[in-house]
This record gives sequence, structure tokens and C-alpha cells, in this order.
Amino acid sequence: MSNPKSKRILINLAIVFTLIVGTLIGIQFAKGYRPNIENGSIEGNGLLSITSYPKSARVFINGKLTTVTDDKLYLSPTNYQIKIEKDGFHPWNKNVPLKPELVSSIDARLFPIIPATTPITFYQASNVSISPDGTKIAYVVSKSPIPADDGLYIYSLSNNLLGSQNTQITGSEKDYTKALLVWAPDNNQILAIFTEKLKSGEKISSSHLLSTKSMNQIKTLTDATLKLPQIIAEWQDKHAKINQPTLSLYPKYMVDVLTGKSINVYFSPDKERVFYTPTENLALPENAVGKALPNINSAQESRDILKGSTYVYDLKEGTNYQITLASPSSEIVKNLITTQSATPSASLLAIKQLKAQTESRYSTNTSWYGNRHLIQTTKDGVYITEYDNLNPTLISQATIKENFIAPSPDASKLLLLTNINQKPEAFNLISLDLK
Repeated sequence: MSNPKSKRILINLAIVFTLIVGTLIGIQFAKGYRPNIENGSIEGNGLLSITSYPKSARVFINGKLTTVTDDKLYLSPTNYQIKIEKDGFHPWNKNVPLKPELVSSIDARLFPIIPATTPITFYQASNVSISPDGTKIAYVVSKSPIPADDGLYIYSLSNNLLGSQNTQITGSEKDYTKALLVWAPDNNQILAIFTEKLKSGEKISSSHLLSTKSMNQIKTLTDATLKLPQIIAEWQDKHAKINQPTLSLYPKYMVDVLTGKSINVYFSPDKERVFYTPTENLALPENAVGKALPNINSAQESRDILKGSTYVYDLKEGTNYQITLASPSSEIVKNLITTQSATPSASLLAIKQLKAQTESRYSTNTSWYGNRHLIQTTKDGVYITEYDNLNPTLISQATIKENFIAPSPDASKLLLLTNINQKPEAFNLISLDLK
């Protein structure tokens, strides 16, 4: 008769062995390893995670309808051509390489083919300017049937449940269509500067500070021209301090490029990406950040950067992409913008430079749409493209006045200064719903 104690030990050992083997198999299964019946081996697969906005979009892999978003698929490690589409939306495409035991994530933003439009103004809007934090715009209304309604307005790009999104802050006593409007760093004031042209050039004729929260009475306005050097110096200092914590996160070689060898430097809202135009040909070092990560964006990088082209640098992955849709800004505008040349003076050049520090449309045809996309105006219309230069999507073929386009903070809407079904000279603010 066998020893019962020995039996129990053998059973316990078998259970432990089974648990260990099962755990190891579970780990390998979670890593993507699957049995290959054809050759009798076990192969490591990659995990493809696919999400989209809006959800439930069709997913084609190598031309075959495979699933819908949101889903996860274990696939053999190779390159896949992914297409995501949904009725009423522009399709999304990308070549995605899968690596064994690694997750490749796709998060596709689909844009409607025919966006719903909502007019913000109705008669004539002009001289539009966006606030430094991107939550408000200032614009001038003229040619209203009620003269009292003409003047300078502030429009909130965020949904305001407590009141109107529109606030009139001046009447039409002064022609604000001809004023240079510069926002204060805290968004609470706007500097309105009026100029006159002389044979020797352009000269500041008058200026005043306006509150952006309520009506500014003409009789109480004082001329701020004598105080301009102090105002400009203070605002330049505040703008510089806003970017200092952000720059400290970037590698030294990129700080050198952004602060001394580039123009048109604008960070994404979350500060994790920046687009810029180098002023000289440069070679970025090898992407050490990307090498240290198990998996990064598969889009083609540009480490050799060319003067006058536009690029996006990704802080988290250390990647750098050329944006081919962007066209170089004019020579006049290029002379306005550098990240270091702003000097505490009240010259028109310094004031325009200050304005351009926060308004990318003032110096380039490109601005951020959320954290992962760029808006660009071209002769064909308005495009939204991903930060890595993929999936350029024509959003509107409308003519854009003053190069003004601005997204809502939640990236659900896009405001254009354009002309839709009106007289050729009548331009208004139109909101496109991109949800």
C-alpha cells in the first residue's frame, strides 16, 4: 500500500507545477504569443489597439473589413495598412508596423464631410484677434442696421452657461477696424493702437487700454501712448515667464533651436508639442528618447531640418516631423518674429512682435487644433492635419479673411472669418461643428 502522505505531497507538487506552467503560459499569451498550427510553433504577436472619435467606425486592415473601433487585435508582427471610415466623415489612413510583445495604438480623429455651420456675426466682422489662452476672441462689428451695435466685441469660445458668449466692450466712436489689437497676458485687457502713415513710415497716433469684461465708455478713456514702453515691457516679461517652465522640459538642443534659431514658435495647449520654423539649416541629434521607448509613432521623422520649412517636435517621443502643407511666412512677418528679439520698447515692431508671440495666424498660416492636430490655410481652403503630417483633411473651401481661424478649447468647433452666401465684401464669423 502506498504512503498517503507521499500521495498528498505529489498532488500538491502537481498543483504547484500546474499553477506555475499556467501562469507562464498566461504571461506569454498576454504578450501576444499564439500557436501556429501550420508550422507547429508558437509565435509572438503584436497587439493593435484601435480607437476613434466618433466611435464605432469601420476598420479595414490591408483592404479587408476586420472590425470596428474600439477594439484590440493580436496580429503577426509586420506592417499593416489601416483605414478607418464612418459614413459622413472623411476616412483616416496610416501604415502601422506591429512588433512582437508590444502594443501599437491608433487613436483616429474623423472629421465630418459636411460640418454644420452656425453664424456668430451677421453684418460685417473684421479685425479679429484671439486671446493668449485661446478661450476668447475680439472682433469688430460694422455696418449693423442699428448703429449702437457697431463696435468692439469679446466672444467666449467656451460654452458659457451663466450668460451670453458675446460682450460688447466699445461703441463705434472710434474706428476699431483700423486698430492694432494686442491682448494682455491675463486676457483682462486689450491694447488698442491707432497709427497714421507718414512719408517716413508708420507712426503711433493714439492708444488706450480696454477692459475685456464690460463696456468701456469713450468719455473715460485716456491715451496710453506715453505709458506704452512700460506696458509693453511688462507684457513681454509675463509672456516670457509663461514659456519658461515649458522650455525647461525640452532637451537642451531643442531649447537652443527654439530660442535662438527659429521663428514662429508655438506650443500645443498641453505643451507636449511645438511647431517652429528654423532660420538656418540644422541637424538634430539622434533621437535618444525614442530609442529608449519600446514603441513610438511610426511616421517618418526629419532630423535634418531646412531653413524656412515648418516642423513639429514631440516632447514625449523626441520625434521631429516636417509639415509640408505650411508655407513660409512673408519676409515682412519674418522680421517681426523671433523668440528672443523682443525688446522693452514702444516701437510698432516691438508691439507687433508681442502680438505675434501668442497669435500664430499673425505670422504663419498654421495654428494648433487641440494637442494632436494643426489647422492650416492654403489657397485651396482650410486643412486639418495630424502633427506628424499625416491625414491632411480639407475641412472647408471657403475664402478666409485676415487668415483667421480659431478652434474652441475642446476642439469641437472651428471659427472662420469667411463669406458664405453673402455679398462678396461681407465677411462674418462662422462656427463649424466638427464633432
